[in-house]
Amino acid sequence: MSGSDARPVVDLAGTSMSALALAIPAVAERTGRDVTVVGGLAVVCRLSRPYRATTDLDTVHRRRDDEPAQLELLLASGASRSGPAGVLVPTAVGQVQVDILEVTDADLARLPEDPTDRLHVLSHAWAAASATLVTIRAVGVPDLAVGVAEPGPLVAMKLQPVMNRGRAKEATDLLDIIRLCLDPVAGPTVLTQLANSEPQLREDAGRHAGRWFDHQAGRSLRVVRAVPEGQGIELDDLHLVGELLHSVLPVGGAEGI
Repeated sequence: MSGSDARPVVDLAGTSMSALALAIPAVAERTGRDVTVVGGLAVVCRLSRPYRATTDLDTVHRRRDDEPAQLELLLASGASRSGPAGVLVPTAVGQVQVDILEVTDADLARLPEDPTDRLHVLSHAWAAASATLVTIRAVGVPDLAVGVAEPGPLVAMKLQPVMNRGRAKEATDLLDIIRLCLDPVAGPTVLTQLANSEPQLREDAGRHAGRWFDHQAGRSLRVVRAVPEGQGIELDDLHLVGELLHSVLPVGGAEGI
């Protein structure tokens, strides 16, 4: 990642990453709405030294109750369904898996009682509301100015789905949190943003941080080290991440999640 303080510039290498860049304006054109990037591509954009590539495009949208869902708009445009909340969007270099995450007025008006479900709603709404522009450059693609989730919301989002995913995705979520928190550029931003987030989100994020990086740190280490990108992670790294997160989040029990 490079660029001035005004707008970071991210250079994507390789055909698969060019496809992701091409998918962004394709989704915007098909839905008539701006794209906000989350997931692996957002992590790539926010790290000073990205450690992995990604092949899917994850987006988040804050939707009014009277608006049609983005997934419906994409399907109506001719995109093929792929997964419960995803479609395949054609680009000049191949199809791209696009997963659509939405938070509605109703979701926020009636927050779930379950802390994991509640963190899902609050973190995704925060990501959509606070995303900032990044210039993405890729071979064969005009420079794109696109909204990308900030580091703090990314960590909050990734604390939530760990238990609901397969082992490989679980490892990726944990590694993304570790890399974001320990990154020399993104790390301080993560802590500042989490420290200034709303109380309910901070409480729920603190519970989940305690589970993955304290109460179940040994299990988290086994999961992370089962994938090639996690081979160099040590238990001390997880404990350090836990300490950093709990320096700005309430230290809550992991009961009920």
